[in-house]
Amino acid sequence: MRTARLFLMLSAALHVAGAVLSGFAPVGVFLLFPAVLYVALYAGLARGMLWVAWLAFICMIGGMAGTILELSGPGPVPGWILWGILGADLAAGLALFGVIWAGPRARHG
Repeated sequence: MRTARLFLMLSAALHVAGAVLSGFAPVGVFLLFPAVLYVALYAGLARGMLWVAWLAFICMIGGMAGTILELSGPGPVPGWILWGILGADLAAGLALFGVIWAGPRARHG
C-alpha cells in the first residue's frame, strides 16, 4: 500500500497547488475537497485497511473522470496540474488495484 499512499499524497498536493494557481476560482476551491479526502484515505491506507483501498480505488476512478472533464475545456486550473493529477490518480489506482487483487495478505506492504 506504500506506493498507493505516495501517489495519493502526490495527487492531494497537486489538488492544493491547482487551487492556489487558479487564484481560488470556484473550480480551484472545489479541488480542496478531494485533497482533504485523499489525506483521510492515506491515513486509512497507512493502517492497512483493505476497505479503504476499495474506497480509494473508486475515488481514483471518479477523480480521473473529473480531471478528464476539466481537461476537455478551458479553465482556471493550469493544464499541467490537471495532467499531473490525472497521472497521479492513474498510478494510485493501479497500485490500489494491485493491493485489492492481492487481498489481505498484502495489506502491510
